[in-house]
Amino acid sequence: MKQNNNQYGGVILAIILCILWMVVTGIIGALGVYEVPRNITHFLLYFTVLAPTVFFVILFALIPSVRQWTQGLSLAMLTLPHAWRTVGFTFLTVWAFGVLPASFAAPAGFGDFAIGIAAPFVVVALWLKWTHAIKATVWMHTLGLIDLTVAIYIGSTGFLVPEGQMSLIDPMSRFPLVVIPTVFVPLLVLSHVMVFVILVMDKRKSKRSTMDISS
Repeated sequence: MKQNNNQYGGVILAIILCILWMVVTGIIGALGVYEVPRNITHFLLYFTVLAPTVFFVILFALIPSVRQWTQGLSLAMLTLPHAWRTVGFTFLTVWAFGVLPASFAAPAGFGDFAIGIAAPFVVVALWLKWTHAIKATVWMHTLGLIDLTVAIYIGSTGFLVPEGQMSLIDPMSRFPLVVIPTVFVPLLVLSHVMVFVILVMDKRKSKRSTMDISS
């Protein structure tokens, strides 16, 4: 019972921290702090994207209770929120109306939509403990992380975007669209990393169990 209480307490704390993160970065975005010329550094944006993950890694490395809490998390629970990424279809819609350039909207839109569609199937596979559920989880989260990385890189640098269409990306650095890269993307990156950490921990635990049995 005590372990369950600790687990629920950890989930509640994680939810509270996520809400605080959303409020703080949302306010920063509304103040226009992320609106910087494209020819200067986007350190603040990259820091914002990576901050939750870096914070988690530090706590994970230093605090045993954080490692214990992490191992108790459900892979399905960390995967399910990615289903909302089907809203990436809106990138394709605004591209069709000429609001976003194709070189940004296409990879971001198709990538998010594909991950969003795949997420519920991976969750079901994990719940039912299908044979290839873990392999599907690894693939989905790897491709999901690549998708986010590509979208942030193109959005911040304008990579492959024609010079005449550069200004079309600028609304992504203004409120309210800025909450996508500064609020939701960091939390999604964190969930990807946590899934990989749990998988590594489970693999090591399984290997130790096998060694103990053989000895």
